[in-house]
This record gives sequence, C-alpha cells and structure tokens, in this order.
Amino acid sequence: MIVELLIFAFVVASDLVSKALLAPFLQETGSYVIIDKIFTFIYSENTGASFGIFAGNKFLLIGLTCVVCVLLAAFLLWQRKSPKFFRISLILILGGAIGNLYDRIFLGYVRDFIDYTFLDTFFGIDFAIGNIADIYLCVGVLMMIVYVIFVFKEDDFTFIKKKSK
Repeated sequence: MIVELLIFAFVVASDLVSKALLAPFLQETGSYVIIDKIFTFIYSENTGASFGIFAGNKFLLIGLTCVVCVLLAAFLLWQRKSPKFFRISLILILGGAIGNLYDRIFLGYVRDFIDYTFLDTFFGIDFAIGNIADIYLCVGVLMMIVYVIFVFKEDDFTFIKKKSK
C-alpha cells in the first residue's frame, strides 16, 4: 500500500511540476522544438477533455472526473488483494485524472504542452496536444486492456462470485 501511495504521489507531482515549470516558459516562447519534426513543446489551454471534447463544460468535466476518481479510489481501498498490475493501471489512471482535475478546478482549463509532431510528419495525423497526466492515463488504460485480455482470472477479485453447479 505504501508503494502504491508513492507511485500515486509521483504521478500527480510529476504532472503538476512539469506543468508549473513548462507553462510559463512556453507562454512566453510559444513553442520549443525538442527534436525537429518529431517532438515539440507547444503551450495550449484545453477547456475540454481528450481531443477537446466537451470544451467549455468545466463543471460537467469536474463532476465526472470527481465521480470516476472516487470510484477508482474506493475500488483500490476495497479490493486491496487485487492483482498488482491491475492496481498500478488504476493508480496511473487516478493520478493522471487528479493532475488534470487540479488544473480544471484551479485554472478553468488543463495546461497541455506535448505535441507529438512525428505523427503529422510521418503519418499526416494532426494529433492533440497533451501533458504528462495524459500519458499516465493512456498507459494506465493500455495496462488495463492488457490485463483484461491476457491475464484476467475470475479469482482475482473478491466481488466476482463463481456460480455453483
């Protein structure tokens, strides 16, 4: 449990610190090329969720995020013996959600700055600009998908009851 709390704290802190350090710099410069045509930092203020959906619906997004965060935290506390890999996926999702929730509550928007320029350069895909929290959210969701497809067993969770014959 302590390791999980440390992971959660690291996820939230690394997101908020990266935003605090990079946002002021990028607000002044507009952008910073890390690797030409591959990876760029560009400051953006997202009033919506992923890819700008629900833009301008701050209170809806705050409410939904709070509900999801409470459910994830409750599950983690209630199902303490669930598989570690699955728990880490939930912690990454929860931490990423909290990082963006902080921005949404205190700023009214989420600070984004990671532009995946290579997607446009090589594939012609104009992808959304994101942040560290978004990376944690995506990795957490991918881990959960991998778990469900390749590892999941009914015995992993105490709330799944086997039917008796």
